[in-house]
Amino acid sequence: MIDLACSLALFGLLAVALAGYGLRALLYGRAHYRRVEKDGGSALLGEGAMSAGYWALQPIGSGLARAGVSPDAISLASLAFGLAAAVAVATDHFGVAAALVAVASLGDALDGMVARATGVASDAGEALDATVDRYQEFALLAGLAVRYRAELGWLLLALAALLGSVMTSYATAKAEALRVDIPRGAMRRPERALYLTLGVALTPIASALAGARGPWVAHAPMLSALLVVAVVANASAVHRLRALLRALSDRRPPPPSSPRADSLAQLLGRHQAASALSTLVDFGTLALLVERFGVHPVAATALGALAGAVCNFTLARRWIFRDHDGSAAAQALRYALVSGASLGLNTLGEYAVATRLGVHYLAARVLVALLVSLCWNFPMHRRVVFPRAGSAP
Repeated sequence: MIDLACSLALFGLLAVALAGYGLRALLYGRAHYRRVEKDGGSALLGEGAMSAGYWALQPIGSGLARAGVSPDAISLASLAFGLAAAVAVATDHFGVAAALVAVASLGDALDGMVARATGVASDAGEALDATVDRYQEFALLAGLAVRYRAELGWLLLALAALLGSVMTSYATAKAEALRVDIPRGAMRRPERALYLTLGVALTPIASALAGARGPWVAHAPMLSALLVVAVVANASAVHRLRALLRALSDRRPPPPSSPRADSLAQLLGRHQAASALSTLVDFGTLALLVERFGVHPVAATALGALAGAVCNFTLARRWIFRDHDGSAAAQALRYALVSGASLGLNTLGEYAVATRLGVHYLAARVLVALLVSLCWNFPMHRRVVFPRAGSAP
């Protein structure tokens, strides 16, 4: 009976407050408060209802300010009422919980009123107020989760509402920390407090009217409130986070401009350096295999040439032309064809210069190798083997 009495008393006080504000609005017009106009209303809680609540709390706020009660004390007292409400709802005393959570929610508004009235508003006070709000809301929803732990669907509904409340507050806090303006959205803290309080307060009345028609009917107000909070709060959180991410993407600095293409001289210089290094690998492998491991010179020559070719191909792909995004298999095939033609050109050139012109074979070898590298290997590597580099501006 005490739960039903608390719920009826709570709705009685609400009716008196609304009647008083209605009379005031009829005689003097609607009350206006900068705090309400700053926060703004929504489809779920209009400015008129918020103004009515602020008007009803003005005498209480003024009395607390005159009594010297500090805003921090009000915040901590509202936290205590909120935790007590969580215990009450967890033990199935929804009427008592409704009265306690109503007082806790009113304290959330009164601490700011007193702070502004006494001129002690501060960032530290706002931080404490916001922290108390989070604890109050979590405690109530956690108490509902404990109460509904035996019904999986009801439990998941309470947890979904808890997730929505956390993420809505997180999106707003993150946007404020990053100095990004995002839509205020629906199901903010006052709206969640109102709907959850109504759900808790109506449950004892529904239970008294339900009789033997089952727990679904008795808890329909609370489950309905949880459903509204869960759906709207999570949708609002997603909407805010998307707006935040879009705003942050717009603030992202433009990507760095593409680096200038290497000049022909730079490419040629790297190409010749890589050729010299590959030659060292070729002859070094030959000497190591013959002198250290006793490999036959013919086999060692072939393996040395292969090691030099692999070294030259890797350097060309990664360092000289930087075309490592292309297909390595296709590049290797083209490289092999160009190298085969290079071998033929070196052989014919050696024969022509040494035999026909009478140049010493070592001098002929160096001269022909240099000409083939500059006139055949380099342009073919640049234009055919690694075409992306060859097409750079």
